Amino acid sequence: MNRHEIYGRLPVPAQNVMATAYGARERVRRYGGSYRAHAADLEERQWWTAEQLQVDQDARLRAMAIWCAARVPYYRDLFADLGLKATDIEHVGDLAALPVLEKETVRANPTRFVPEGKHARLIAQTTGGTTGTPLSYWATLDAVRFNYATYETRNRVWSGVRLGDRMASFHGQPIVPASVQEPPFWRRNPAFNQLYFSVYHLNSSTLPSYIDELAAFDPQVMVGYTSAIHRIATHLLQYGDTDRVNPRAVLVSSETLTPTARADMERAFGCRVFNSYSLGELVAYVSQCPEGDLHVSTEYGVIELLDLDGHGTTEIVATGLINRGMPLLRYRTGDLATAAEPASARCDRGLPCLAGLVGRNDDVVHTPEGAVVGPAPMSLAFQRVANLRRAQVHQDSPESLRILIETAADWGPDDLAFLERELRKRLGNLIALEFEPVDQLPRTRGGKERLVVSSIGQASA
Repeated sequence: MNRHEIYGRLPVPAQNVMATAYGARERVRRYGGSYRAHAADLEERQWWTAEQLQVDQDARLRAMAIWCAARVPYYRDLFADLGLKATDIEHVGDLAALPVLEKETVRANPTRFVPEGKHARLIAQTTGGTTGTPLSYWATLDAVRFNYATYETRNRVWSGVRLGDRMASFHGQPIVPASVQEPPFWRRNPAFNQLYFSVYHLNSSTLPSYIDELAAFDPQVMVGYTSAIHRIATHLLQYGDTDRVNPRAVLVSSETLTPTARADMERAFGCRVFNSYSLGELVAYVSQCPEGDLHVSTEYGVIELLDLDGHGTTEIVATGLINRGMPLLRYRTGDLATAAEPASARCDRGLPCLAGLVGRNDDVVHTPEGAVVGPAPMSLAFQRVANLRRAQVHQDSPESLRILIETAADWGPDDLAFLERELRKRLGNLIALEFEPVDQLPRTRGGKERLVVSSIGQASA
């Protein structure tokens, strides 16, 4: 029995204890060791000039290219096949000599991206992004701490909050069984001064209990998926309860933030909403400063905006600079963004800007109980399915889902049973699930993959 199964069988007080123990361990892992040095460095570098930051980024890129060519099997072979030396990658512009790296290439043989020889202990992770394509990856402990130092200095501090402030979180872990329809729909984690809310139980009958608990907790910051926090906001607006939950800031990520959703949340909570973008693969970081600009953290990774399909939309292709546990060069994220004019920032930071984060325009999943689940939490159901290549969810009725699956040769009954259990954790037992194997998932006219395709429609997020 694994820790997820043990957790699911415990009473709520014991689950709170287990969540706190997990939080205590994570606090040391995320904020120990090199974290403080990284945070201080990032705090200072935000005020460097664009020229200084570019010189620094080029130096980091050169070091990463040398490391990859010497230690990473995939890149050693790639450089040899292309007739390139690691020293040929001197500046960001030289990345064009390398092909764009598709997620499928990494997913098919992830260990070829892990360095050979002696290296720091690696932390195993999985991610599905919002495409339903599981991917295993590894990170060094230093990269994890650099990531959280970036989050602290260029998300929380920029929004006027800090680590340790009372935090209400709306992310995708199935902390409450989907079959439960009575509160509490949240668990406590004092290690982070955190109240963690289930995003899978938000519906018209449960929302009042969410609001009551939020009002009692009085969070200083709300963080999480756009669709979930926006659902809370629209309920407050509908019933004129905008004085009940008033954090200092709302931090959203993982799903597209539309102008309408931003306006709704700022009216409902009486504070500013800050947007950000990053990936589990640790290749890019974009966050909104107090003046409203979307800044690229150049120390973290290189972002190129490329029209890869010839449809006039620019996609984020990212080169990570912080993680030598599994370095990814020119990694195709599948996420869309728009470029900003040079020197367009309204603040004095030298960090370059994006004009907008378009993200993916996925639909949402509706359950028979009335819950609405966005693509980001839905993607977590597919992360740890060993022999699943890709998945796509189709919905024409709240009573049922049809899940298209691309599978590997070793796919079997155990994989299907595991996937169904993961979906049930999030969607409950009332919804009918139909699995349909396909050779290739359908794509949009622009060639993009979507995780959720619904005739019911999108949430107003």
